[in-house]
Amino acid sequence: MVVAIEPEEKAEHPIELVLARLLRLGSLVAAALLAVGIALMVLGQTVLAPKLITAGLLVLLGTPVLRVTAAAVIFVKERDWHFALFSLVVLCAVAAGIYFGKGM
Repeated sequence: MVVAIEPEEKAEHPIELVLARLLRLGSLVAAALLAVGIALMVLGQTVLAPKLITAGLLVLLGTPVLRVTAAAVIFVKERDWHFALFSLVVLCAVAAGIYFGKGM
């Protein structure tokens, strides 16, 4: 008798689920804001449309930063200091890029 051994499915860690949901939510909100803004622009609503488009782009740009921030908080709660430090370094790099990139 031959017994087939199936490989164990990799269980996703809660941190992976939280970060995936955060990215999905940010992407959906950004897409909705952009779609409504573009639709209003096509319909001639030139007052509200640019504001919605700008909001959509800001949400789209802010989603990865929020993801790194959420990861840092989770790593600190789990007392995983190495990854918490790495997250902090990434956040500092993003902040430095925003600060020094303003004048360009």
